[in-house]
Amino acid sequence: EVIAQALHRASLRAAAAFVAVNCAAIPEALLESELFGYVRGAFTGAAGDKAGLFEQADGGTLLLDEIGELPLALQAKLLRVLQEGEVRRVGDQKTRQVNVRVLAATARDLGAEVAAGRFRQDLYYRLNVVTIHLPRLAERRGDVAPLARHFAARLARRLARPVVLSDAAVAWLEQQEWPGNVRELEHAIERAAVLSEKELLEPGEFVLGLRTHRPVPPLRIAERGPGGEDLEGGSGGELSLRAAVEAAERQAIEAALAAAGGNRREAAKRLGVSLRTLFYKMERYRIGGPS
Repeated sequence: EVIAQALHRASLRAAAAFVAVNCAAIPEALLESELFGYVRGAFTGAAGDKAGLFEQADGGTLLLDEIGELPLALQAKLLRVLQEGEVRRVGDQKTRQVNVRVLAATARDLGAEVAAGRFRQDLYYRLNVVTIHLPRLAERRGDVAPLARHFAARLARRLARPVVLSDAAVAWLEQQEWPGNVRELEHAIERAAVLSEKELLEPGEFVLGLRTHRPVPPLRIAERGPGGEDLEGGSGGELSLRAAVEAAERQAIEAALAAAGGNRREAAKRLGVSLRTLFYKMERYRIGGPS
């Protein structure tokens, strides 16, 4: 998305809207109405007319992220929009002209998807005009520093307080592998800022999932008793996804409570959850502390 925004700002469409949508994040049943809009009465809950993302981006740029996840039925409708330059809202009989530059992004090999019958060949060739291959972040470490500072500045505006990365923090970030690429880098900076009261973030503020700059003791799966309690002497085993998520949640809650001096309301605010959710999680993980 960062690259797409840069292309938009450098184009003659910069004064118009930039709209982005993750095709994998919207349920298939809602994706058509999200992209093309709908009219009143088109389906249950459609109380009024609504413009879709194509109309919202008219004159500007629309980024279709993870386009490889688009269902085949919608691929045909997207192809028509690209060819004819017009959309038809769900439940409507008339078409509307749109002038949109479409950028598409995917982590999939669309050529292989076409061969496997999961992506339309005609849509593939329609989209494949200019291709920008973006290597993994680990292969372009020179991008880490400007990206990190960009994310910190954007986060500062959102949090309405300074968020600054020290030179040591930037150097440490540049040394990481970032298997989750730019999104992982962005979320690591956000997590460090939310869980710390410091304006200047140092390497010690960063937690990358279960990996930190400090050694992390190995995590094992303990056997559970009938009441859900841990049993000593469990057989152990490899860390499951659920156990990893629980360990990360516990770690984040404990860090937020420590940073908030034990104030649960402040800790909930730092974590971006309701106080009720925090109480539930604390009880579940048996985390104590003053209120």
